[in-house]
Amino acid sequence: MKKIRVALIGAGGIAGAHLRAYAAHADRCEIVGIADIVEAAAGAKVAEYGGRAFNDAEAMLDAVEPDAISICTPPKFHLPAAEAAAERSIAVLCEKPPARNLAETEAIVAAMRGLLLQFAFCHRFHPPLQGAQDLIKSGRLGDLVQIENRFGFRFSRAGTSWFTDAEVAGGGILIDTLVHSIDIFRALTGDEIESAQAQISSALPIEVEDSASLLVRSGGGVIGTLNCSWVTPVSEAVVRIYGTEGQAIIDYDAAAGLRYKLADDHDWTEQNFDRPDRFVAQADHFLRCIETGESPLLGGEDGLAVMRVIEAAYESAGVTR
Repeated sequence: MKKIRVALIGAGGIAGAHLRAYAAHADRCEIVGIADIVEAAAGAKVAEYGGRAFNDAEAMLDAVEPDAISICTPPKFHLPAAEAAAERSIAVLCEKPPARNLAETEAIVAAMRGLLLQFAFCHRFHPPLQGAQDLIKSGRLGDLVQIENRFGFRFSRAGTSWFTDAEVAGGGILIDTLVHSIDIFRALTGDEIESAQAQISSALPIEVEDSASLLVRSGGGVIGTLNCSWVTPVSEAVVRIYGTEGQAIIDYDAAAGLRYKLADDHDWTEQNFDRPDRFVAQADHFLRCIETGESPLLGGEDGLAVMRVIEAAYESAGVTR
């Protein structure tokens, strides 16, 4: 089978995760180009993963004619990159958040209509999360009642990178990190969020929020409390799931990954997963969609659903966008 020709737009940190994931599927794809406004950054990645380095994305697309691209730029540049790919009928895997706001996300989805568009909500491919989805579907936890999620850490580059530039990123940690939390909630409940209220704060002298809490409710009545922070020194990445018949915990830092305890259990049951790598699984799914023509797990409508909640969250927090 002919290998899928893949190019990347953006050569920053997240591009490295995409490149490592594609390298894990080297029997199915090859890197043919990497573009970044800092051509030396693209060149460094090319030296490791192959392809040609460019400082202009559209020039790269015309020169190497890829079958697919990963958009790994800051959010401000997602829309023009997607539009350039759409003009050339190229499949797109677009990093999160989908764009800076809902309107830009709508434009991306419209441009890519009829073409393969996958948004990179990579936690959907985290094996412990998938295990929790199976546990919920089995009915062993009973009816879902509440879901708690926290992603907290100390972001050393806050204030010195584009992540805290609202014009480039679209906001602060709410749009950067809670997009994952929103999609995790959607995945676990199998439902859309019908209401969202946020509180935000900034402990750092930056123009965007560095901590955020979001209270959501699904159409089926499940309540979610989603929290994130860039300024808490003890890192935590955990999801707690409460049902009428038991509780489950996804702990990204624990060896087991997923543990649960049912109403009549004396002890917790642990589930182990072999070196889970959600980026490798995400790339596998994207490549399979190209190979088979199947629809992506996380397509345009999923990006729109998440961004509608982001818009409602900022509005409830009094942020004008």
